[in-house]
Amino acid sequence: MLARNLKDTFDTLRGEAKFLRMVVLGLIVANLFVSCVAISRDQVVTVVPPTLAEQSWVSKTKAGEEYTEAWAMYIAMLLGNVTPSNAAVVKDAIGPILDSSIYQDVMEVLDHQIFLIRQDRVSLGFEPQKVLRDNANPNKFFVVGRSVSEGPIGDKKRQSRTYEMELVIRNYRPLLSWLNTYSGEARSQDVIDRETKMNERMDKLHNKTE
Repeated sequence: MLARNLKDTFDTLRGEAKFLRMVVLGLIVANLFVSCVAISRDQVVTVVPPTLAEQSWVSKTKAGEEYTEAWAMYIAMLLGNVTPSNAAVVKDAIGPILDSSIYQDVMEVLDHQIFLIRQDRVSLGFEPQKVLRDNANPNKFFVVGRSVSEGPIGDKKRQSRTYEMELVIRNYRPLLSWLNTYSGEARSQDVIDRETKMNERMDKLHNKTE
């Protein structure tokens, strides 16, 4: 009788131990799953980027609209305000922001521009007036403003200028993947489409009069 009771107790304990092992194994699997999800999920960081007085957010591959617009403004102001004395500082500041695909080309252009600025003793100034985002490409920005170039004798030349650029987020960092600057208003896709349609209408009118 005693032996049978001991056997029943042993079998019960063995069953409970087996059940507990299964519970522990289940908890381990659940913890591993939660850890994997946490690792694979992009972390969202709240930041205050340059030229922005309020908070925005940035993740591994995306960012808030205010964040990218602030960086577009910062880059345009950096490139648009160059003097013989700060030219090297501007180059050093823009370097880490450049994507590897355009790094060499932009550095060569900057070297040439810095040489001319120092040689001619010209100072460049830029006052941004608005930041536009391309409807067709959310990574493309247009910073439009007034530029001023001043020579050594104080002669100034003013004109409207646009800095056109593409910004991408990689590993929480903004990178400049494309850059262009020109005089005049922003040549967004909307503007290009309107100009194309206008030219087509003008061509049709011209053909009719011939």
